[in-house]
Amino acid sequence: MNDFQLVDLVSQRAAVRDHLRGKSNEEILHWLAARGQLMRQDVSGRAHFHFESPAGRRALFFFDEGDLVFVGDHTTFV
Repeated sequence: MNDFQLVDLVSQRAAVRDHLRGKSNEEILHWLAARGQLMRQDVSGRAHFHFESPAGRRALFFFDEGDLVFVGDHTTFV
């Protein structure tokens, strides 16, 4: 897999999705963990993940049928 400079997971989500197409959830988590801080938290029986890039940009997301679903203020988006 080619190197990918991850600065902000939310704003780069389309490029990240393209870059990781065909990868399993575990492979995606491994890839993210190699590029920042990744923490797991179970909420209502579902695994949510907190990611912080080296630039300090944070993202909260979960997986839904293979898609990364991001959680923002009063919204969720893919």
